[in-house]
Amino acid sequence: MMKRSLLGALAVLTAGATLTGAAAQAQNASPEAELVNLALGRSYTLETPYPADSQFGRTESAHPDDTGLQLTDGVYGGTAFSNSAYVGRIWQGSRIVTIDLGEPGTVERIGVHVLQDNASGIFAPSKIAYYVSLDGEKWERLQDGVSRLPTTEAGPVTQTICIQGIDKQARYVKAEIPVTSWVFMDEIEVLGTRDLSGKKPHPTPDHSRKDDGYPKAGSKQAAGISNQVLLYTGEWQYEPADWISYTKEDLKPYVSYVDAEMNRVDYMFDGFLFLQYATLLNGANYGASGKPTNKADWEKSLDRLFRADYDLGALDQAVAEAKQELKQKGKKYEAKVVLSIPYPRPDQSDFGDVDGDGVSENLNAAEVGEDKALENRAKVVKWYVDEAYARWKDAGYENITLSAFYWFNEFLSRQTSESEDDLIRLVSDYVHGKGAKLQWIPYYFARGWSDWNEVGFDTALMQPNYLFQNTTAERLDTIAQAAYDHGMGVEMEMSDGVLTDPALRDKYYAYLNKGAEHGYMNSFKAFYQQVKTIKKAAESTDPAAREVYDKTYRYLKGVYQP
Repeated sequence: MMKRSLLGALAVLTAGATLTGAAAQAQNASPEAELVNLALGRSYTLETPYPADSQFGRTESAHPDDTGLQLTDGVYGGTAFSNSAYVGRIWQGSRIVTIDLGEPGTVERIGVHVLQDNASGIFAPSKIAYYVSLDGEKWERLQDGVSRLPTTEAGPVTQTICIQGIDKQARYVKAEIPVTSWVFMDEIEVLGTRDLSGKKPHPTPDHSRKDDGYPKAGSKQAAGISNQVLLYTGEWQYEPADWISYTKEDLKPYVSYVDAEMNRVDYMFDGFLFLQYATLLNGANYGASGKPTNKADWEKSLDRLFRADYDLGALDQAVAEAKQELKQKGKKYEAKVVLSIPYPRPDQSDFGDVDGDGVSENLNAAEVGEDKALENRAKVVKWYVDEAYARWKDAGYENITLSAFYWFNEFLSRQTSESEDDLIRLVSDYVHGKGAKLQWIPYYFARGWSDWNEVGFDTALMQPNYLFQNTTAERLDTIAQAAYDHGMGVEMEMSDGVLTDPALRDKYYAYLNKGAEHGYMNSFKAFYQQVKTIKKAAESTDPAAREVYDKTYRYLKGVYQP
């Protein structure tokens, strides 16, 4: 059980209120009065678990640990993140703080004091892992400290995420603090006594990597898919209006590897993820930003997907032609489709009636409560999945299989809904009941990235976002390691600029090179592209652009060499 720290500040669960260290002391009885803060004024290390990112290192330098002792100097920063007592850190997985207490003592409580200010993108960790050691090498993992603040608490508000009743001898204390956007912390307390009355720590076997490894290509977990391409489809305000759609000819170089004369030589991708182009002409967005979509918008997405000569219909035709031509070469092939599920926004009050009772579904927890909002959000997703299956059956496709669904939102929006994880689990159970899998591709260390399996996704691939940001290729090493450590894959990323800009092309090739180096080349993988980038590469008369297509093919087949 969590209790108030003697020296820390614990949030009272009312907006903007905190419990000061003095008040906490007044509420605790004298039997613990002899406890002292063993960490006060002690040195520590503050590290990332993976190679530090050059871009975000520059960003977080605005909130530095100036003295190298700010987390153990006894100074608190209140509720303003601009207070210099705070050390701010952004993304990159987590931060590991290791404190040298100077000499062994008995540790009773450990706590990290943090700020939550959702509007500023500062989110309190949901939990913190704590460890103790006598020698700094062999560690006993203790219970996790758990946040007592609702994730939707806007703040600014502070709390100490702590554990107590430890009764362990230790000279070294370690805290691993998840960082899902910004984390701001101003103090770490280790309360205890300077004697050795506690129990000696027992090194904990490291089971944290039991899910090590990239998802296997073609595995059941990956819905039998090895190489997947992202195909955005949606409205376009310019001409041609159907530019963000795919015809049979558009899909030819995705289904088949083609030579420079566009003759089929082999198969290319076997997985086709159709996603909504996020922004509609009416200003609505299928994701978490902008204006929320409604039933009519979701139906519009399905209407586009299921046209006879575009997108799904076109894919069925393209696969039929490829099979007819390539069967003479004895090549086996199955084309699997993944359909994206638009995000059921928790601020949508008038989604539309999906169950025929004449009442529009209200997804807004602020209006109907978390439980009812969860029920309604799950209801509209189930309606969408059922509608997709019904249309699929009516279409009578003969050459493609509906194998999985994809969660469109690229982070778990726990700050807008306390039941976000529950919703994912409900959706996962529902699509599993239909015989399908549930995929996710979060952006760089997005909220929920390390919990993907726990909340119900079958596969998750991390976006490195290296191509689009001003950082070094070490970003790819970091994502490769983090993904491997958490059983994830790595998304490949390209834009049209890769075909014309040598610097961007080199960045894309870095993805391929690192994939061969780290091994994610041979795992289940997905390729993000701008609209029809891969088609443009296949058709290009520029040798450098065409080479992008050829190298991508070799990478898909696992024979690429840097």
